[in-house]
Amino acid sequence: MKFKVGMGLLALALIGCGSGASTPETSGTTPVASGDKPLVAFAQANSADPWRQVFDADTKSEAAKHADLISYEAQAAEDDPNKQINVIDTFMLKKPKVLLVSPATEAVKTATDKAFDAGVQVILLDRSVPGDKFTAYVGGDNKEIGRQAGKYIVEQLGGKGTVLMIQGIADASATVDRREGAMESFKAAPGITVISGDDCKYQRQAAQAYMDSFLQSGKPFDAVFAHNDEMVIGAYMAYDHAAKKPAKKPLFVGIDGCQQEIVNMIKDGKIDATFKYPVPGPKGVELAVDLVEGKKLEGKKFILPTEKVTKENADAYLTANPNLAK
Repeated sequence: MKFKVGMGLLALALIGCGSGASTPETSGTTPVASGDKPLVAFAQANSADPWRQVFDADTKSEAAKHADLISYEAQAAEDDPNKQINVIDTFMLKKPKVLLVSPATEAVKTATDKAFDAGVQVILLDRSVPGDKFTAYVGGDNKEIGRQAGKYIVEQLGGKGTVLMIQGIADASATVDRREGAMESFKAAPGITVISGDDCKYQRQAAQAYMDSFLQSGKPFDAVFAHNDEMVIGAYMAYDHAAKKPAKKPLFVGIDGCQQEIVNMIKDGKIDATFKYPVPGPKGVELAVDLVEGKKLEGKKFILPTEKVTKENADAYLTANPNLAK
């Protein structure tokens, strides 16, 4: 996802799920293989939120499959661009063949440009930087994810009803794209009315507090669409504990699909659906291995598809995604 200025930089650290996952790798490096094999180094923006913890785990698992071909090390930067620049500079001393980077902010461009100019293959993951000094970009399509989520809601409501859209930080690129994609689907259904909810910063607690207030207003609504799962969980929690709420349970739809909690809530009928925001690490490692083997990449931009998770496929989704945040 590309960056916006201002608060959009903060949002990129918050997009994803909330709390509760495996121990984050916020310092030191994580080696998978060593010796004289070509080094694939991963400079992660942060390892604090569950989406990025899944990102880390899936990337490490994919690298382990190729331990006969590559060495792999990873280090996170706690969303500090200066720290990430230092991480990249340290990796460069080890002469990596491929540098995987999920930039903390656009400021990291100085380090990625330097690596690229030095002949290192640079693969950007999830977030991009300005210019063209990188080998490949791998990430999801937030607008398409929003479009598909909106289409699902329209279908479930039979093309008629009121949707409360709980938003992330206003000028974050993910917020803009997810909103615009969903609005394309909503505008195609004349019977759909949209209430633009507050900026809840991709946080569960903020969404819960906002939903508490909204429910007290007594305004009718038929569905809640939140820009990530943490906010849809917070909205559902407020609804579940409210004394004043609609007689018929509204739809609750989120985005990310990165933690067991949201899938279990879907299985229990509390949340109706989420749309997977795919982690780009495994594909990044695949491309890195291709480069190590001297293969030419088929393109420069690799967009990963989303996946709808509902009660019907929740068990299969859990089986297919063993590294979901706990």
